[in-house]
Amino acid sequence: MLRNLSLAIRSLQSRKEIKRGFSTFSAWQQQIAALPTTPKQQKLLIIRLDDIGDYLLFRNTLKAYRTGFPHHHITLLGNTAWRSIYDAVDTNSVDDTIWLSKNQYFDDANYRTQFWTTLRTSGYDTVVCASRARPMLLDDCCMLAAAPIRSIASHNELLYPAWNKLSDTLYTDLCPNQQLIHEFHWNLAFASWVTGTEVKLPAPVLPVADSTAIAVTTPYVVCFIGGSKKSHRWPVPYWIELIKHLQQRNYTAVIAGGNGDKPTAEAIVAATGAQNITGSVTLMQTAAYMHQAAAIITNDTMSTHMGISVGRPTLIIANGDNFYKFCGYKEAGIGHADCVYAPAFLRAWKQHNYQPFKPYTAVSKDITTITPGAVIAAFAHLT
Repeated sequence: MLRNLSLAIRSLQSRKEIKRGFSTFSAWQQQIAALPTTPKQQKLLIIRLDDIGDYLLFRNTLKAYRTGFPHHHITLLGNTAWRSIYDAVDTNSVDDTIWLSKNQYFDDANYRTQFWTTLRTSGYDTVVCASRARPMLLDDCCMLAAAPIRSIASHNELLYPAWNKLSDTLYTDLCPNQQLIHEFHWNLAFASWVTGTEVKLPAPVLPVADSTAIAVTTPYVVCFIGGSKKSHRWPVPYWIELIKHLQQRNYTAVIAGGNGDKPTAEAIVAATGAQNITGSVTLMQTAAYMHQAAAIITNDTMSTHMGISVGRPTLIIANGDNFYKFCGYKEAGIGHADCVYAPAFLRAWKQHNYQPFKPYTAVSKDITTITPGAVIAAFAHLT
């Protein structure tokens, strides 16, 4: 009953969100159209502004764009959230970069206008929007600001079909719809289509320097407790029960997360005595901890993709949102991973004969229905 009520409320909120999105996009589009034009040069702009996990699944395809556009000067427009990863391992992939702070972009009209002006005056003749789900107010507006002769993207996969329909009309070249495939495979297919060269990789890879000092001398499991959405965060009492089980199996538990997860981490540490690196190490240091771990147990967040990228067994705790894109590593044959899903999702998946399907909408309560016993059993099987 409560789940149905949550879904009904979301439906009402969605209608309002669709209208607001169209209204804001129309206003911003008019502002962008008023920017002065500039001569075009043989320059390619790759737009990739989504979050850390998305970049980890995309970054291995970057060099393919140089093969596909050998005579272009290539610029990557990236999200400051993952700049430290790019600076550590990817600086040779493109010719230069432009970095965007998403919070400033949406909150500060002057920052936004200056950013659009920079893109307009850079003279890009080609723009590739490389994200599968392409926000109109972000990726599409930046493409329009650059005003390229040729604009390349895929058929958009935002939540609302009306937004996708409008977004797709903005581009000169659209990649045909791919099947419901994992995000890593989608990135390979899109890069292959754009560049005209076959891009093949078995799994995402993130080089890690093992020189990072790891303050754990016994076998350990990284437990990543964070998540950008409440509906993705497994309850604290469940983490405590799981960690106590790991300790009984002679593993040290290392709690990891972002700055916003510190209070949660402290509560878990107080109850278990686990090691805690939450908010105290960099992204690349987190990757180093993961690389030397016996395994990773994580909510459905960026650490899922980091665990796979550093080649460690990874167990994902997930409510089922976008499962075929981001959680279904096992089904996609990528890396060494498994996923423990919420029962509500498993019932829906069974009705689809355990094949990829959409749409599926999870609610916050769903993650609480995944028991510690289910995670413990899956971990035993994974390891």
